Order: sequence, then C-alpha cells, then structure tokens
Amino acid sequence: MSERRHYILGTAGHVDHGKSALVKALTGVETDRLKEERQRGISIELGFAEFPLDDDVLLGVVDVPGHERFVKQMVAGAGGVDLAFLVVAADEGVMPQTVEHLEILAQLDVRGGVIVVTKTDLVDRELAEVAAEEVRDLCAGTFLADKPAVLVSAHTGEGLDDLRAALRAEVDALPPRTHDGPFRLPVDRVFSMPGAGVIVTGTCWDGTVAAGDQLVLEPGGAKLRVRDVQAHGAVTERGVSGQRLALALHGVKKDDVERGDQVVAPGAVQPTLRIDARVTLVSHFKGELKNRQRVHVHHAGREVLGRVILLDREEMSHESLNPTGLVQIHLEKRLVARPGDRFVLRFYSPLITMAGGRILSTEPPVRKRFNEASLAELSIFEDGGADDLFRQKLLEAGTEGLLIREHEVFADDQATIRAGKRLYHTEVASGVGAQVADLLSVYIQRYALRRGMPREEMRRRVKFKGGSAEWNVFCEAVGGEHGWCSEGDRVVPVERAPLPREIEAAVTALTAALTKAGLQWPGSEELLKALPGGRDHGYPPEEWLRHLQERGDAVTVAPDYVVAAAAINGLHTALRGWFAEHEEMNFSEFRELSGLARKLGIPLLEHLDRSGWTRRAGDVRTAGPHLSEDS
Repeated sequence: MSERRHYILGTAGHVDHGKSALVKALTGVETDRLKEERQRGISIELGFAEFPLDDDVLLGVVDVPGHERFVKQMVAGAGGVDLAFLVVAADEGVMPQTVEHLEILAQLDVRGGVIVVTKTDLVDRELAEVAAEEVRDLCAGTFLADKPAVLVSAHTGEGLDDLRAALRAEVDALPPRTHDGPFRLPVDRVFSMPGAGVIVTGTCWDGTVAAGDQLVLEPGGAKLRVRDVQAHGAVTERGVSGQRLALALHGVKKDDVERGDQVVAPGAVQPTLRIDARVTLVSHFKGELKNRQRVHVHHAGREVLGRVILLDREEMSHESLNPTGLVQIHLEKRLVARPGDRFVLRFYSPLITMAGGRILSTEPPVRKRFNEASLAELSIFEDGGADDLFRQKLLEAGTEGLLIREHEVFADDQATIRAGKRLYHTEVASGVGAQVADLLSVYIQRYALRRGMPREEMRRRVKFKGGSAEWNVFCEAVGGEHGWCSEGDRVVPVERAPLPREIEAAVTALTAALTKAGLQWPGSEELLKALPGGRDHGYPPEEWLRHLQERGDAVTVAPDYVVAAAAINGLHTALRGWFAEHEEMNFSEFRELSGLARKLGIPLLEHLDRSGWTRRAGDVRTAGPHLSEDS
C-alpha cells in the first residue's frame, strides 16, 4: 500500500449553518468542546477532528466559528488549510459571514473545496436547490467556481456519501504534500497535562518532527526539546507536514506560549517588524485602503496591528479600479513569517475584513513610495522563479552573504562566489574587490614604504558585515581578480609598483648603513642620519625599518634592535661552524663569536632561540632544529 497522504480540511460559513454538526456526522467527533459552546449551540473556539477519508488519505478537520465576533478565530483556523467546505444552510441561504469566510479562504490561497448545502431536511428540494444556486453564483470567479454543490442533512445522513465522493475527487486533484524544508508549526492551542508538561497543538506547515528534536519558540527564541509527538491523537514516531500535531515540550512554561507563536527548527524563520507584500482588497469591501492606514494583520493564528505604506498607489479601492497594490507594512509586534506566506488585513475600526495578501519579503529595508528600484526589486520577488528569488536574496544579503548549508541547491549558481562557508553575490564581491583595489592604491601612494594596508583596517573601511574569519576567506576568494591579495596581516598589491626614485635611493643608503653596522645596533635616530641629505621624506624611523624588513633586507631582533639580513646570515654561518665542533656554547663564547656585549647579546640569543637556530639549556645553548636539520 502507498504511503498515507495527509491534508487539512477546514470548514467555513455563517453562524448556525451546521458546520459542527456536519463534522460530527462525518467523523463522529463533537468539536464544540467548551461548556459555553454547547449551552449556546454555536462554536466559539477552533474545533478539531480526524477524518479517515480512505485507507490512503487522512484528513485533519479544523472546524471554525461562524459568528462575526469570532472571525479572528476563523482566520487562525484557516491558515494551513488545503481544502475547505463552504457551508450554507438550505433554510437561510447566503449570509454575511458566508461572503466574508469565502473571501478569507481565497485570500489565504486555499485551492480546493466543496460547496455544502446543509439542513436539507428542514426545507423542500426546490428551496434547497435555490440555496445551492445562490451559493454557486457567489463562488463564481473564486477557487470554488465549478466545484460541486452537495445537498446534505447531518440529521438524516442524506447526501453524506455524495459529499465523501466529492471530497475524494478534490483530494485527488491536490498535489502531494512534500515534507521538505525546516519544521514549522503555528500554535493554535496550548495547555499542560500531568506527566507530559506543556503541550502545543497546531497544523504542521513544513518539515517533520520527532521526539528528541531541538526546536525554537518564536518570537522570543526560547530553546525547546520535543518529548513526544502525537498526530491526530495517536503517538507517532515522526510528525509530517499536513498533519494535526500535538507536541509535548521541554524548556518552556505554559504561560510563555500563546496562539500565533510558532514552534520551528532553529534558523528556519526570523521574527520581523516589517514586511513587503502584494495586497488585494476583498470584493465586498467598499471603502478605501489609504497610505499609512492602521490595520489588523492576521497571519498564522497571530494578530498584530500594523501601518500600511502604499508603494505604487495613492490609494486602493474598487471604485478607483485599483484593488491591488504593493505595500510595506510596519508592524507594532513581531510576526514569524516567511516569503510566500498569506495573511488577512482587517479594518482597524469597525473590525471588518478588507484585504488579503502574500508576503514577498520579511527582511526589507524601509522603502520610499514610488521608488523605481524598490518596485523593480519587488517585481522579482513576486514574479521571479526560484533562481531569481535566491539571487535577489543573495544580493540583499550584501557582504554578510548566505550560509552554503542553507542554500546548497544554489551553491553553484552563476551569480554566486563561494568563500569558506558562505555564498556572496558576484556583483557584491566585484564591488568590494574594486573598492579594496582603489583604497589600496591610495594607501600605497600615501605610504610608499608600506607593503599594504592592514587587513582589519581594510575590513572596516569597506564596511564588510562578516567577522575576521569570513573576511579572510573572502579576500582569498576575491582578491586575485582585482589585482590584490591577502598576505600575512595585510592586503597587498599582487604586483608592487616601483618605489619613487628618491625613496629607492634612501632605502639603498639605509640598507648599506645597517649592513656596515653588522650585529651592532646604532639606534634609529643615528641610522637615519645615513639618509641622503638627511631627508626622512615624512616617514618616522619605524616606517623605514618595517620596509627594510618587509623586503627582506633587515631582521627585527627585539622591539628596538634591528640588524641587516646579511649580518644575521653571517651569524648563522658562524653558529653552524661552532656547533660542528662543540656540543654547547656559553655566553662568553657567544660574545667572542658575535662581538656583542650583554645588552645586545642576550636579546640576540633569545631571537636565535625563538627562530630555531639555538636551544637554551640552563646557562648554555645547544644546536637548534635548524642546525640539526642542516647536519
């Protein structure tokens, strides 16, 4: 037998049109679980049931309230729904919440469903057919256009078999759910049980989950561990997308979780206070959506207030023939959202549904209205394929880049450059590479004696967002194409331009003076007297000495002790000869060999120890690794 498929079925419709009774007739489950719901005969909170349609299809049913005061709960329940019943009572026909619920389902991108005319036992057949025709007219142009309208009675059972058959046909038309991607579950209920701790329930939107998984509660970032997983009321080894799940969690208290929070895989989604979106007014909303209007934003069971910035319209309304537009919404509390998520906007006051939308970006900059660059970028988000969207995201990431492990499928994309564990957009890398080349050129002209700019200083100058480790590998990946490279702790030109003639002459004079001094150290000020004409060209002594060392003409023995490379090489030769005939050497013998008193002799011996030419053994030296290798 093939693997069982899982989908979520939602109910929608006006209050007291028989949604809960229909669910009970199909599943045997009473979804009105609260005392007040049973006393008043209406649903107030979300109800849930399991509906095995066939051996290979299991539906999780979400029964939503129909009263206008509970539209918030209805929107929460409709998130993550694959297909829906639009329920209309035969004795009343289409009512206000029928219209509102249908438009909410459409805005949340529900793709499949069945029109259900209930309570047919209360009217004659002709009146039931009139109600069916009325709701068909309402659904014209929506996802329920041309869907079957099934006449049923939950009381007598009439039409239930036809409804199951119609539902099966809708399920077969749905694409199979994939279980790829990081785990994500918006919470619609939270409670605690003795021995189990905190339990959250919700519809699994993406990925899979198993006992022992490490997850995160967003917003807030609290770290969680899954103790147990139940799918449709039964313990399961692994829960998957499309299932109603209950998770027993460790690491959080009941009061720390509320409806609309999300339990997600680490790094799967980031809470945001700003989203870009395409928004479309619902057909029954006759007002205007104005710039900077305050609205209620409903998303994945969470409701927050936000202010809408119209990016490509002066206003939105059906009357002005501008019912859709690009917007940025500034939120008063964080939403846990991803691009592609659907949401509903409700008017601030009176509280009516006015629009729905699809999120295009959850990490946008603050955008100006009617800005061509912003609108072009949003066009890519909206209409581009997966490659286009990735490249735009990579471009927006700038010098922070994106982790390869999170975007492995695009790691070889032509727009990417790999550097260590991250990907960077070629345009970003090229821009930084050219900027480094320009800064380095100016730096070398100003400081002719220096071989290059300190790498960390360059990182700050180009405002690279990554840390030192990322910057180092970025330099290795990018520099060569732009004529520079990373060398030691500096960024240097690949091909060094010749020094100005007068500077080269000064360097030659200093090298000669230092070589003449041998292992003695005349001091910086005395050494600089060897400069032609006494001109230091504006460089302090340490600049000249650093340059001599970088070009290999000098060696720094101690902070204030520099000798010519030729003198050090001569000493190495003398040491090689000494240790060819002797096993050790004391300081008196080193003084005879080098001609140095203790003031310079001790620092020079310590330098020889560090560099491996000698090895200290108490008060004497023996041959170091370099000399041992030579032998």
